[in-house]
Parts: sequence; structure tokens; C-alpha cells
Amino acid sequence: MSSDMEVSRIRRRTMMLGGSITAGLATNLFPQVASAAGDAPEGPTVHPGEKLPVKEIEEILRTDGQVTNGILSISLDRKDLHVTGPGGIPFKAAWQVNHEFAFQSLGLDKAIVTGELSLLSKETNFVIDQIIKNGLMFQAFHQHFVDLSPQLFHMHFRGIGHPLDLARAIAAVIARTGTPLPQKSATTPKTSLDKDKLEKILGGTAEVADDGVVIVSIPRKETIVLDGVALKSEMGVSHTVAFEPLDGGKRTAVAPDFALIASEINPLVQLMREQGFTIHCLYNQETAENPQLYFTHQLAVGDAYDLARKIRKGLEGTNTKFKS
Repeated sequence: MSSDMEVSRIRRRTMMLGGSITAGLATNLFPQVASAAGDAPEGPTVHPGEKLPVKEIEEILRTDGQVTNGILSISLDRKDLHVTGPGGIPFKAAWQVNHEFAFQSLGLDKAIVTGELSLLSKETNFVIDQIIKNGLMFQAFHQHFVDLSPQLFHMHFRGIGHPLDLARAIAAVIARTGTPLPQKSATTPKTSLDKDKLEKILGGTAEVADDGVVIVSIPRKETIVLDGVALKSEMGVSHTVAFEPLDGGKRTAVAPDFALIASEINPLVQLMREQGFTIHCLYNQETAENPQLYFTHQLAVGDAYDLARKIRKGLEGTNTKFKS
């Protein structure tokens, strides 16, 4: 096949995927064609498999991140807010009161970023203005939990471009919030919970965050494609379950965040209601996504391990990839 014919095929495929894949991404998918067609960018590039410019991104966002499976994850806590939920549950910063960003390299000085913001109502529309002004894609706007004081709203966005340009765009968005900066993650956070036991029950990967919060991530089996890009599960398209110890560890507030396809929603919600969980929301957090995922945040308070087993029952009715 000639180079011109192959480039034409790539362009047709790009249009089929929604027309938003950049020329740089097409070049990454077919580097030999780009070279033959003379479309390869000049100057230094981030080649496939090469690490993201982690240090530079962290400097721009004024915090540190964590790299897992090639994905740079960054969390910024809203420690300026003191949030309580139903029954007086304290919503600590690491437990649902933070911003989260995930960067995945696409090679050739390109990356995709997904972001989630925790906002006060007075911040929301100023943040939307900054998302659009800085070339990011506004995707979703909703609450995760009802009956919070103050009520928080969550906003999702994505972007494709040079990773440092994406970081600068995010910094401009964060500047329209009251988020305290700079921040630094705790080096050895501790918890009263048995992280390994929760990980085993749920069949996922657990980590300890600030304030003794344990977060377990459990991926789905299928590949999620966002705006034509195949995402790794660390890009925010997996189930996550957050555990917050209460009363010195005697009780635990547990918030599962299920990532579901449409056919899974009602069976799971019915089962979780039967098991005593309150349902707080149902929404999509990405657009131009295939398959389309829907997320539902739920809440219960009790024994952490008993609640984890109930959540596992819910997960078993979905297309989830459990650790053996």
C-alpha cells in the first residue's frame, strides 16, 4: 500500500472515531507511515513507552504524584473545606473531597488527561469558564453525595495535547478554586484498617491515603475507549471503594463508586439497596466513550470487612476483572 493511501485510511478511521484524534496521535499509531509521509514532528518527542515528564508536571501543579502502569496520578486535597455528610459523617479530604488527575502518554509529545474536581457551588461556573478557555473538554457536572454540608459538586474534563500544556491548563482551572497549594503527599500514611484483607475481599489493588483512608481499585475486563484513545484502567474508568475509619477504627464509612454499563445498573442498585446501602447518584463522567460507563456512588457505615463482602457481591454481577 502506498504512503498516501495509508495516510488516507488513517484519516478515515480518525473521522469514524469522532474526528478528535490529533494528527500527533495518528502519527503515534502509525509511525512508519508518518515518517514516509513527512508528517513526523520536528524536535524532541515523547516516544511510545517513554515516561511522561513527571517532574515538570508536578512542578506546574505544585504537588507530587504517583506513577502506576505508566499512568501519572495526581491528587489535590481540598483541606480548605470541612465537609460533613449524612449522620454527621466527616468527609475527610482523602475521602471524596479532592481533585484527581490522570495522565497517559500517547507518544510524540502527546498525552491524554482525565480530571475530576471537587467544588463548592460558587466555584462551579467560573471553573467551567476556565476549562473551556484553556482548551479542555467539559464532560460532566453533578454531586456524588446528597445532604453534605457544604454541598459539594464534582466536575469532569479531559484533554489531549502536549503533557505540559495540559498541566498548565489544569493549573489555570485550579486557580479558580480555593485549593491550598503547594501540597505534598504523606510519605508513610497509616491506617487502622487491614489494607491487605480489604484488597483480598474485593479482588483489587489497595492503597493507603492520608487520614487513614484506604482506597481499593478494581478494573473492568473490557478496554474503555475515550475520544478514540484506549485507556488504561488507572485513568479513572475502574470501580473504586473508599474506606474511612470512624471512632478510632470502631466503625468505617464505606463509599463504593461502581463503574457500570447500562445493563448492569438496575440489578446492582437493587442488590445494594437490599444490602443496606444508600444510593446517592448515577451519572456519566466521560463523553465520546465506548462502551459508555455510568457511575454510582453509594454509602454505608459499619464493619469494614462485612461491607466489603457485600460490595464484592455487587461487583460479581458486573464485567469485572478480579485479582486471583
